[in-house]
Amino acid sequence: MLDTNEHSRTVWIVRHTHRQDTDNPQWRAQAVYPDDPDLSPQGHQQAERLGQFLANYRLDHIFSSPFLRAISTAYPIARNKNLPIKIEPGLGEFLSPHYFSGPPQLHDRQLLQTRFPLIDPDYQPRLIPQFPEEDLAAIARAGRVAARLVAEFPGNLLLVGHGASVWGATWGLLPEQPSIQCDLGAIVEIQATASGWRLRRAGDTNY
Repeated sequence: MLDTNEHSRTVWIVRHTHRQDTDNPQWRAQAVYPDDPDLSPQGHQQAERLGQFLANYRLDHIFSSPFLRAISTAYPIARNKNLPIKIEPGLGEFLSPHYFSGPPQLHDRQLLQTRFPLIDPDYQPRLIPQFPEEDLAAIARAGRVAARLVAEFPGNLLLVGHGASVWGATWGLLPEQPSIQCDLGAIVEIQATASGWRLRRAGDTNY
């Protein structure tokens, strides 16, 4: 297993993989939770490959957006590592009134706990986004929560989110705001060194 030494923490920031409603545009009209699609079959396969890739690296904590597609992306990684998933709303989707008519209705937590038994029932969210929000506000709150999680939790962290929250979490650790690729399933790797945080991967999907 590849590992980092005591002077070099790593934070992995991942966008969820391919989503169900993109694969099936008619899904939303029949969905019980139309604001909260799961992954498509392609997305589940991509999440499994992501889990196999990250099995080669040490992880100490896993945090996920509360949206189903993010939890489904995080779960193969958590299963391979036998680590709990801490559900952090601060990593959640951009709550734009153009995307949602009101606060999004997410899957019931008890149902999620049954399907994903590695969800940590005791974790207390650090930030609750408020609907509606502008894009810059969504990026900023993801940055704040990422910085807080890194300050509070030792070791190597995985943060699983969405387009805006991946950008925000990255910029929360790298104030120079580097450009990254944020395709579905993209991996951002940020490493802490003696001279500060350093961007190692800027949205890699070659796994």
